[in-house]
Amino acid sequence: MTTSASLRPLSSMRRRQAGMSLVELMVAIAIGLFLLAGITVLISQQSSARAELDKSARQIESGRYAFTLLQDEIEHAGYYGQYGSAMTAPTALPNPCATDKDSLDKALGLPLQGYDAPATVPAPLSGCLADADHVPGTDILVTRRLDTGDILATPANAVPGQAYVQTTPSSKVTGIGPDATPATPGTYTLLQKNGTTPAGLWRYVQSIYFVSPCNKYAAGATTCTAAADGGKPVPTLKRLDLSAAGGVPVFVMTPLVNGIQDLQLDYGIDGLNTGSPAVPFVTAPGLADWPNVMAMQVSLLARNTEPSMGQSDKKTYSMGMAGTVGPFSDGYKRHVYTGTVRVINPSSRRE
Repeated sequence: MTTSASLRPLSSMRRRQAGMSLVELMVAIAIGLFLLAGITVLISQQSSARAELDKSARQIESGRYAFTLLQDEIEHAGYYGQYGSAMTAPTALPNPCATDKDSLDKALGLPLQGYDAPATVPAPLSGCLADADHVPGTDILVTRRLDTGDILATPANAVPGQAYVQTTPSSKVTGIGPDATPATPGTYTLLQKNGTTPAGLWRYVQSIYFVSPCNKYAAGATTCTAAADGGKPVPTLKRLDLSAAGGVPVFVMTPLVNGIQDLQLDYGIDGLNTGSPAVPFVTAPGLADWPNVMAMQVSLLARNTEPSMGQSDKKTYSMGMAGTVGPFSDGYKRHVYTGTVRVINPSSRRE
């Protein structure tokens, strides 16, 4: 006969094995959904914060890199290889688009040449820089020097169409391409100190820096349009370089840094022939002042390449003597990079 004491364990086991009630199940699901929603929000916030950090990091890198590029070019302007004599300044502003050797030779005496915030690209610069490729109101800078890299030991190795300058401490000769051609016999006639070995050839470097409304042209386009950069044009610091193609000198355009929206330049003029700039700086030197530019203040306005959610840029930005720009009231974050750069080669020769 089974006693009640022997039935208690079985009854207790059955109660422990009983399933969840509907109410308990609904409460568990609700708690799980609440936790899942919290985790989703947290991940979304972390992802947005990471994206903003990436945008800011790219902007900082772009601004600093653009400033470094201009700084290096300004510091090297007026480098003439072995040539150490005084350079004759041109009697008129050179045509930055000219590629013949006489024009290049005369222009070399002007290491720096600028255009102060033109609304449209002025002539004769418009001969190689289309108005659609320039952001109105931003400065344009032309730099001239000789290459600081490899030196050609013999004219026979010169690239057809490339401009070169053969130098000695007291003389220089400018030419285009190789020397040994019937059209230009004996162009590079300078000799080294031993009187028999030809002097080295230095590549002529002329660069035109400017801010363009876009980075990459739309398919089939030859200038910036609304369809550039996939329909969202990104302002970009670009450069035109004197190069060679098909045996003739040409200018080649190179995008340098995305997100550079504005460029303003101020120039320090040496009026006492001491190698030191006078203050205040000026925004538009005259013809007689350009050979005396000993320092420059560079102001770059960099912006993110992509907008930020909820961002409204209500700041104003100081761009040197050009004043302030903004507010832009759009979704892009911006920052100004500014600094003073010494024009080392011309100023060192006066010290």
